[in-house]
Amino acid sequence: MIQSMTGYASAIIEIPIKADTKLSLSINIKSLNSRYFEATCKVPYLLSNLEVSLQKILKKLLHRGHVYISVKMQYDSLKHSVIPSMQTIHGYLQAIQQIKTECGFAEDVSLQTLLKLPNILQIEEEDLSKNSQELILQQVQKVIDQLIQTRITEGKALSKDIKAQTSTIAKKLNLIKKASAKASKEKKKDLDTVISKLQSFSENELCTNKCILENQKQNLISDLEKIDINEEIVRAHAHLKTIQTLLPEKQETKGKKLDFILQELNREINTIASKCSNFTISSLAIDIKSELEKCREQAQNIV
Repeated sequence: MIQSMTGYASAIIEIPIKADTKLSLSINIKSLNSRYFEATCKVPYLLSNLEVSLQKILKKLLHRGHVYISVKMQYDSLKHSVIPSMQTIHGYLQAIQQIKTECGFAEDVSLQTLLKLPNILQIEEEDLSKNSQELILQQVQKVIDQLIQTRITEGKALSKDIKAQTSTIAKKLNLIKKASAKASKEKKKDLDTVISKLQSFSENELCTNKCILENQKQNLISDLEKIDINEEIVRAHAHLKTIQTLLPEKQETKGKKLDFILQELNREINTIASKCSNFTISSLAIDIKSELEKCREQAQNIV
């Protein structure tokens, strides 16, 4: 089962925090391509202590990709208490009294003036209970499950595309094998002709034509060795078979392994292209490299 690294899911949830009070949260999660796992969390101050737990859940379930999670409070349903900061007030009063004493001011400080000073009043927020926090994490996991489903849906399209491309590569490899066999046959025929001509000369006879034929013979033998690409073709087919086997496997993380196999396959095609100067084989090798590049682009989007 292939999973894409890109996906999106969102939900609005309500968490009971008291008998008559619910906390409404909007959760949005999206994931993008990344070589490793990364997580960016944006949560309200009230839920800041859940950030580490959220990252652990995301890494456990999503494995790879840059994941962005945003949690917003739909409306503030928690009751707040406004209380005076007595320590701050006493500090202001002491400072004012010192100013009056040292500067000779006689005016009294009114309540209205005092309330204008910063940090006189404080707002106390109610903390979420452990049970409410657990409920939020459970709901986040449900949103992650939705995200995974979108990843799987896109992964099916990627898998289908890679299968089609590897099937095309296999067909072109078979054409290369036939072209290689034909080229080898022609080289062997030329070699047999040269050997036949050489045999027409006596063993001790020395002449220019015999030297030319000897050079041709050595060149043809060298060409035959270079054009023998059966080993590379066999390995390339083995890599393709591994890819076809890997795609339907149940394991969730396959992107890096698939990318490595495609690199190895690309290496075999490069060897084939460098060993053979045959036009047909070179042209087919270029076509295969083009298909491989498409596969690698798709593989880099797989978890």
